[in-house]
This record gives sequence, C-alpha cells and structure tokens, in this order.
Amino acid sequence: MYKYFAMLFTVLIIFNQSAMATPVYNIETLNTEKLVNHYWKIPNENKQKLLLSQIQKIAQSDWQRVQNNVFNITNSPQGHWFVLELANNFTTDKSIYISILNNSFITQMQLYGQNNDLAAKDIPLLLTNSNLRISRITVPAQQKTKLFLHVVAEHKVSFNIKLYDTNSFIKNHSSHQFNTGIAIGGIVCLALIELFWFFASGLKSALLLTGYFMTRAMLLAILLGLNLFYLLPDMPELRGVDLPLLIALSSVFYLWFIVELFNLSQQAPQLSRFIRYFCWLLLLYIPLSLLLNVPENSFISIILYISTSIIVAFTAYTLIKQHNQLGTLLALVAVLQLMFATAILSSSALFGLNLIHYHDNLIYSAFWVNGILISFLLSRQYYFESKDKEVAQRHALEHAISSTNAQNELLHVQKESQDLLEQHVQERTLELNIALQELEEANRELERKNTLDELTGLNNRRFYDQKVLAEFRRSKRNLTPLSLLLIDIDHFKKVNDTYGHLAGDHCLQQLAKIMKESLKRSTDIGCRYGGEEFCLILPDTDTLGAIELAENLRRKVSQSIFEFEDTTLNLTISCGVSTYQQQDNVTPEKIFAAADKALYQAKHKGRNQTWQFAIDDL
Repeated sequence: MYKYFAMLFTVLIIFNQSAMATPVYNIETLNTEKLVNHYWKIPNENKQKLLLSQIQKIAQSDWQRVQNNVFNITNSPQGHWFVLELANNFTTDKSIYISILNNSFITQMQLYGQNNDLAAKDIPLLLTNSNLRISRITVPAQQKTKLFLHVVAEHKVSFNIKLYDTNSFIKNHSSHQFNTGIAIGGIVCLALIELFWFFASGLKSALLLTGYFMTRAMLLAILLGLNLFYLLPDMPELRGVDLPLLIALSSVFYLWFIVELFNLSQQAPQLSRFIRYFCWLLLLYIPLSLLLNVPENSFISIILYISTSIIVAFTAYTLIKQHNQLGTLLALVAVLQLMFATAILSSSALFGLNLIHYHDNLIYSAFWVNGILISFLLSRQYYFESKDKEVAQRHALEHAISSTNAQNELLHVQKESQDLLEQHVQERTLELNIALQELEEANRELERKNTLDELTGLNNRRFYDQKVLAEFRRSKRNLTPLSLLLIDIDHFKKVNDTYGHLAGDHCLQQLAKIMKESLKRSTDIGCRYGGEEFCLILPDTDTLGAIELAENLRRKVSQSIFEFEDTTLNLTISCGVSTYQQQDNVTPEKIFAAADKALYQAKHKGRNQTWQFAIDDL
C-alpha cells in the first residue's frame, strides 16, 4: 500500500514540475515566423523595482503562467518582467531573430539571455524604422537559452513578440519596407503634383494642399516608425514629440485650404473667422506640446484630430445648405477622416494598441483615399470655377453683341481663343499619347521582371506556378505526357558557409547557364524554385526522356569547374523526376510532390544521382 502511495506522489511531483516548466520554443520547428503566445510573467506585489539578480532568485512556483499572444502591461515605474525559453536540439549553433512591437509609451525595454547555468548577459535591442525592436540571438547547440524581458511604460500598453528564422525575417522586413516606401512616396508625389499645379495656376489652395500632403507624408512615416526617436535614439526627450506637432500642422494646412478653396471669408464669414481662431489655437499648441508627456500629447492629439474632422463636417453641412455642388464630397472626406481618427488614434493612445503595425495596409489605404479625395475636391472646385468663368464670359459676349462696333472685335478675340484652345488640346493629346506609350513600355518591363529571377536569369517561382498549370491543362487536353525535373545542389550550404554568399550566387549563375544550354527545345522551361532548388517543366516528355535529360545535366554539372575569384569548386546535383501520363485524380501539386519525393530518395541514397517516383505511389 505504501508503495502505491509513493508512486502516486512521484507522478504528482513530475506532473507539477512539467506544468511549472518555463515555456520553451524549439528552434527546429521555427521555419517561418512564430508569434509568442505563452510565457511567464513575474508578479510584483510589493511594487518595488526588481533587478535581474533578484528575478533569478524568485522561485519558479511563484511565477504567473500566461497564454496570450499579446503582452499587456500597465503604468508601472518599476516595470514588468517576462520569461520564455529557446531550445536548440541541433548539433550546431542556431540563430533566430526576435521582434518586439514598439510603442511610444514604452520608456525602457531590456532583454537578457542566459545559457544553462551561466551568468545572464544583456542582449541589445535595435530600434528599426518599422516600429520594431529586433535582436539576433544565437542559441548554442544542444542547449537552452532563457530570455528575461524587462519593460517599463508610462501608460497602459499592449504589444507582441515574434520569432523568425533568418529567411522569414528578411522577407517580412523587406516587404514592409517596400510597402512603406510606396505609401509614403505616393503621398509625396501628390504633394509635388499640387506644387507644380500652384506654379502653373497660382492657386493659393494648391500651395496649402502641398503643405498638407507633405505633413501627412511625414505623419505616416512617424506612425510607421520613422520618427525622431528612431533617428536620434540618444535623445529620449524627443520620444513622441513629433506626432502632435505634425497633427497640428496638417490640421492647420487642411482647414486653411478649405477656407481658401470655398472662399469661406465671403460665403460664411463667421465660420471662416472661427476656423482661423482654431488654426491659431493649433499653432499655439505646438510649443506647449513640448512641455507635456507622451500620454497627454496623445490624448490632446485625438481631441484636435477629431475636432478638425467635426469642423470640416460642419463646413460641409453649411455648403450643402448653400447648394454647393462639392458639399457632399467634403462631407464624405470628413466622415472618413473622423472614422479613421476614432478607430486608430483612440485605440493607440487610450488602450496602448499599436494598430498601425497590425493593419498597415489599412493605414496606407486610409491615407491614400484621403489624399485622392482631397485632390479630387480641388480639381472639381477648379472645374466648377472654370465653368462659372465660362458662363460669365458668355454673358459678357451676349451683351457685347448688342454693340455693332464691338462685335467684330469680340469675334476676333473669340477666334484667337479658340485657336489657342485647340493648340492646347493638341499638345495635351500628344502628351497623353506619349505618356500612354511610356506606361505601356513600363508595364511590359514590369511584367518581364515579375517573371524572371534576377540572380540566375531563369524564370521565377511565380512564373512556374502559372506555367505548370497551363502545361498540365494542355497535357490533359492533348493526351500527352508531362514531366517535372526537380534539381537540388548537393551540400550547397557548405559553399555559402565556407566561401561566402557571393561565391554561392556565382555558382547558382553558372548552374543556370548550364541548364539553359541543356534545354534544347523552346517548349522546355527552366525555373528557379527557391534557394538552391530548380525545376524544369518538360512538356511532351515521358519518363525515359526526362531521366536522360536529368542524367546529361547531372554529368555536365559534375564535370564542370565552378570558379570564383581564386577559388575552384566542384559541385554535384541530385535530381528527382515525375511524369504525368493521364492518371486519374492528379493535380500539378501531386506531380511536384512525386518529383520532390524522388529528389528526397536521390539525396537519401547518397546524392549526385537521379531518381524517379511514380505519381500512383503517392
């Protein structure tokens, strides 16, 4: 009986230890991005500032386990501590990237790493222009690294942490940088267009709109992370000061633009006077914002932004009452801006949520829609003013007709105006045709670049996905065989690790050249599938023909000498072949899966060989 009690007690102890173990993230399962959704939070009931040495002495049973993909902290001068663990079961050291979403309310963030029982070391966190704090962490082979995160904020904040392997981090970071550049650059282009329009027409409203778009572009850049604190990290007093400044300036340009565009000083004098007073209030707030902290400035910025939208909405209501044709469009702009202000700014400031990073495409669209609508507003107002001028000219001409002496002169002026107008129309038509031709050429060049791999000159993965589906349908329609040849360079990682990535890129280019020379038919298609993997689409080719081509290519590669600078390399490839011969229930994915299975067998059987795998055996 005592023996059974002892066994039960042992099981309970083991279960309790496993339940209290630190959340572990295995590196071998990290092939893309991983959102951290379970971790330890160390409670601090005494509200005292805890050092890392004190944290390490706290019993693990006193830690609080949290399963949530969002890290929530409150205003706490002593800060909050979080713990998680990385495990490397490989036989070599592995590096990963940790990405922590930044927030302007965070005043201090420190990351420490501890390998086994060694002393914990400070891990630097780099603040990027994508509003992220990132760090590269190397976990030793067959060991675990425990991470301690200390965060201090001056307001309620929510953020998340993601783990990336190197390829995924580079891909996500590059994509975000590209989208950010397109969004900000587009708004800057709108500002330049309005500036040129001002030089051409002399419209004061166009100049004010230029200032508005420039401040909006800078505001978008700040919201996305390219702020003063990022540019000058050694000056923490600049954290968050640029946001209220740009919101106030953009509101001033926006309201002054509306006053000038609709001539409110004559159409609605009292409203015009109120808007001017409000603009002076915004300008007065700019120096005062330097004396306030980030939460106070954020809250005031929300009030100012929403107040501006309400003023614009009231202006639209006044214009609609006066039967202005653009009142409804201005109301639409105000409503969209009010919705954007309420949803984004209030969530960011009051609840500490960085929705700018979660929904960056929505933010890009909001800024672009706002800019396009306001540009359209100016163009339509200019059009209506031109129409009014034409009506006034027509009335003047009708009065002039009553005078015989002035009739010939007026007809002569009208003829000259007509000739000038036709000349302008012809010039604009010619410019439009030239622009359309340049646009078509640019589209063709863009389409070509979108289907080619820049490094090797072969077709890329996107072209492969399109072409293999088309060839599969043609093969099924014409009852002809279709073969796929999947190629992988043996031990290519050693080339990159030993001689560097430039040498690896050079080898990929030479291999691509050999592939092009080996494809004799114009219908055969060579693609770079990814990394050191290549795929050949061979229409009207049976299994024997595909194997023969694979063997010829394999021999050429093994007999070739790959030279880079003063280094001579010998490479081999492994090939996997699969053939579609009108089997039932087959898709392009199954053909590729069979070729991939064959490639795996070639690798497993010693590399530098060709294997074939039947689709029916999947």
